[in-house]
Amino acid sequence: MLIYITIDPSFFSGSQTQLGFAVFHSISAFCNAGFSTLSSGLYQPGFRYNYSLHYIIAFLIILGGLGFPIVFNYYKLVRHFLLNKFRQLTGQKSYYHIPNLININTRIALITTGSLIFAGFVFFMLSEFHHSLEGLSIKGKIAGAFFGSVTARTAGFNTVDMMLFTPATILFYFVLMWIGASPASTGGGIKTTTFALALMNVVSMAKGKDRIEVFGREIANESVRRAFAVIFLSFLVIGLAVLILMITDGVFGLSRIIFEVISAFGTVGLSLNVTPGLSAGGKWVLIVTMFLGRVGTLTLMVGLFRKLRSLQYHYPTENILIN
Repeated sequence: MLIYITIDPSFFSGSQTQLGFAVFHSISAFCNAGFSTLSSGLYQPGFRYNYSLHYIIAFLIILGGLGFPIVFNYYKLVRHFLLNKFRQLTGQKSYYHIPNLININTRIALITTGSLIFAGFVFFMLSEFHHSLEGLSIKGKIAGAFFGSVTARTAGFNTVDMMLFTPATILFYFVLMWIGASPASTGGGIKTTTFALALMNVVSMAKGKDRIEVFGREIANESVRRAFAVIFLSFLVIGLAVLILMITDGVFGLSRIIFEVISAFGTVGLSLNVTPGLSAGGKWVLIVTMFLGRVGTLTLMVGLFRKLRSLQYHYPTENILIN
């Protein structure tokens, strides 16, 4: 509905076409698909300066990328609050206890998501102020930087000319696309909680702790091990795909190929105009990379390998020299 009322009807043949555009793009944005019926995406003339549309798309991307468990978490909290208010207004016995509905996973995912969006916004504004954002008003630059930060994390829409990106922005996009969205969401990447756990583990080790403690909780070692396994496998898949593409389509250059591979792994959909020109073998490499990135390499390995029923033994423990 919001998309429908913010787009110019003169660009469409009728109200049905306009409604179809709104429905298509709302689903594409929430599902972090990045597909558009416009030939140039949201950079299409007539849409590239529609900042209201950009903000609506951006918030749909964020909502879809947060993950359904987080959305349901806050649904329960809002429902509890509204029921409490309703009981107060109707003279019933009210209860003021607010249960701890927001779990540790939700908090970590939200903080990481907010931090990445803010960092991406600031970096994009500084790096692209006189490049892809050149010629826009301050309002347009803010909208462009915010959208650029959001869309890099598995969405795939673009409101600026990406061929004007500075090398610094491309490098920063590597990180944002690699991290991606949150678990159980419509987005890809290694996930925000995986990145956060790895970061917290490094901080805990620097402090001399043998465990991760956050928000009055201790993170299970299994989660930490899984996080580092996911990170290692992501580097393995991305590195192998880049190596093969450099052999088959090295004419495009290393940085552009890395961008395409990470975009494929994170199922982002952004491109520096390399994918259309790839050889058939190169396109198959990206197809396999997209599949592994979306399904999850660790998930695939767990499904393929036979799981041990139990481990009823322990070998003597020894430390390995690291660094």
